[in-house]
Amino acid sequence: MEDYIGKEKVVHGRRWGALHGGYFSDPTIVRPLVETAKGILAKSPADVVVDLGGGTGFLLSQLASHGVGVDATLVDVDCSEAQLAMIDEEGISPVCTSIGGFRRGDVAAEDKRFFFMMRSVLHYIGENGLSPLLRYLRDQAEEGEFFVHQSASFDNEEEAACLNALYRHMRTRKWYPTVNDLKRRLANSGWRVTATIPAPSLLLTSDDIGRRYALHTSDIARIRDMMARAFGEMNSVFRLTPSGFHANLHYRIYTCVAVPPGLLDTAQTE
Repeated sequence: MEDYIGKEKVVHGRRWGALHGGYFSDPTIVRPLVETAKGILAKSPADVVVDLGGGTGFLLSQLASHGVGVDATLVDVDCSEAQLAMIDEEGISPVCTSIGGFRRGDVAAEDKRFFFMMRSVLHYIGENGLSPLLRYLRDQAEEGEFFVHQSASFDNEEEAACLNALYRHMRTRKWYPTVNDLKRRLANSGWRVTATIPAPSLLLTSDDIGRRYALHTSDIARIRDMMARAFGEMNSVFRLTPSGFHANLHYRIYTCVAVPPGLLDTAQTE
């Protein structure tokens, strides 16, 4: 995962907040995730709130501004020093490590009550790495602890295939599941999915993608032509423009709770 993130360091640090029209620094866009966390923590308080892949600390700062977890330790786990250097909230503790390598005891005392969060990270892992990572994260949680994440996922196989093809053409290994596939993988990993709600979709323009992935104009034209031949246009996820394309990542917020291994039926969803 760190190798993929390394390719994007050109947009880390101060540039991150303006990326994709400011999607990842917009308080209105992040509000559904904040409200979800707020509702859970009001009923089930935690000693430690951990944002996995938390980058600049924006999500944790928004939680703090809404009075969430005022008595909790806020921890931002990320493998990018440039992102962690942008944390400007005094109460957020940075931990520079990968989400597949951090251990519960490295973040806080293991007997503390943890609450795990994540926003737009799982697609970095790739298809083959997703289930092992979900199991690893479950191993770091105690029974009854929550994992709330906003992850890109699609309603049907056709939409997922379209976006996965786009990212292959961009020479990345990012991968997007369908909603049902992600629920199944979570269940098989020991996470009971108790709720899912839509989150604002992310508009991807070929101009932004070109900057983020260091693609030349010729690369954009090549990708546009290949996608047009293979998929044409799917109004909900992919559209052609005169010189490039627009795509949409559809997000959902998944509320998950750690359960004993073997308790869940693999067909369990909500």
